[in-house]
Amino acid sequence: MLKIAATGTPSPARGAPILLRGEVGALFRQAAECGCQGIELHLRRAEDVDVQAVKRLAAEYGLEVPTLGTGMAATADALTFSDPDAEIRARAVHRLRGHIELAAEVGSAVTIGSISGKLGSGEDGERRARRSSALECLAQVCRAAEHLGVTVLLEPLNRYECDYLNTLAEAMKAAAEVGAPNLKLLADTFHMNIEEADLAASLRAAGSSIGHVHLADSNRQAPGHGHLNVAGVLAALAEIGYRGYLSFEVLPLPDPCRAIRDGIAAIHAAIGGAGEMDRKELKP
Repeated sequence: MLKIAATGTPSPARGAPILLRGEVGALFRQAAECGCQGIELHLRRAEDVDVQAVKRLAAEYGLEVPTLGTGMAATADALTFSDPDAEIRARAVHRLRGHIELAAEVGSAVTIGSISGKLGSGEDGERRARRSSALECLAQVCRAAEHLGVTVLLEPLNRYECDYLNTLAEAMKAAAEVGAPNLKLLADTFHMNIEEADLAASLRAAGSSIGHVHLADSNRQAPGHGHLNVAGVLAALAEIGYRGYLSFEVLPLPDPCRAIRDGIAAIHAAIGGAGEMDRKELKP
């Protein structure tokens, strides 16, 4: 059965598609009040939250933390796996180790998205070397996470944010090269709308590799605010047996709670428009 999560952060994140902002207790309260079953925490550093407070709040509000977002390490601190400087790559891996330790405590996964970085416009040999270095960083993170029983989620991004992991197929190829049993894919429908020729077909091809889903509309707002075929995405997820979270990594428009409720309404409308058998499969 599918569950709904909202994105939230206690850190400044101007312009980021994160719904809930502020003190961590308020994040959990708002997510619960707006009808979510989980909250996806986006953290610049793991130390930005108190682990015991997160565990207490999760229990108090009956919410899970499906994954920890790590993109602020890249956007705020320029730490990426593909940086040509080995010291910066090492710092990126070290930063992620903190997220992994927190994830092990709160029972969440860890997302690898913006921290994958870019290969740049150099010669093919240089790009291949930087890709190899990036995948070695990913492998290091996966090994550290596996030791603590944590799943790592590799998220392909659109061409404007990443230049080598844009589609689910490319992420599957990279995951196969890394060969880590705890490495899954995060499918984000906003990025997919830019990069995938057929969202449903790409989801079906990825199949059981998908460990988490960001359900965002074509304009990075809540589902139902753009032209995303929500019913088609849900049908493909049902077909592959996906039973994880639908997480709203979207802009807080017109306001955070309205965005969550509009997204939930769009999901219910998509389910209501399906046939009887499909409704049983798609029910969130």
